[in-house]
Amino acid sequence: MSKTIIIGLIAIVIIGAGGYLVLYKNSTSPPVSSSTQGASSSNSSNDKQNVAATITYSGSGFSPKATTVKSGDKVAINNTSSRAVQFDSDPHPSHTDDGDLNVGTVGAGQIKTFTVTKTGTFGIHNHLNPNETAQITIK
Repeated sequence: MSKTIIIGLIAIVIIGAGGYLVLYKNSTSPPVSSSTQGASSSNSSNDKQNVAATITYSGSGFSPKATTVKSGDKVAINNTSSRAVQFDSDPHPSHTDDGDLNVGTVGAGQIKTFTVTKTGTFGIHNHLNPNETAQITIK
């Protein structure tokens, strides 16, 4: 084989492996909150026991459509669907209304909890399907 073909094959293998790692990491990594207000996201069973509200994603949207909690409360996102949901604050795609709500990806069958601090009424949506929306009021 010529040197050019060998180099080309090596480049294809490296690019393919890199693409696989990026896709695999995005589907299995826990999200990192982008909030600078001290939001936290967790999967521990202790956090799940102390939640003030649970928002469920069923694969066709969120339930309930409107939730009210207090500042400092823990909220759970329960993904009962067979696919991932990316839970973020409005507006799409910048997610700048409330960083506490930018939980990120919640895999199929997973529950993630986070703490809210900023008061107000905020829209939330599935970044992967922005037509799936709900609202949360934090008092």
